[in-house]
Amino acid sequence: MKKVYTFNDIEFKPHAAVKGGVQGKLILPNNITVSVVGGPQLYGDGVDTFEVAAWYTDSSDWIPLSDHDDVKGYVEKDEIDFILFELSKK
Repeated sequence: MKKVYTFNDIEFKPHAAVKGGVQGKLILPNNITVSVVGGPQLYGDGVDTFEVAAWYTDSSDWIPLSDHDDVKGYVEKDEIDFILFELSKK
């Protein structure tokens, strides 16, 4: 059975460039990297909402997460679960 990845699979650390921020990264088995960040000056508070981006790990080509942008802001945890599910199918 194929693993279903969720927000809880992302390991968060203090953000390297944003004081008070958090950053997490998850590389899916299909070689898609998902970045989840939040905190001051970011598009999510790092507690309840987050900024999410994804790209193909080998090529660094961004994967659009909305109609108009590669980065999606103010994303809640349950929506991150859905994004991970959809990206796992690519």
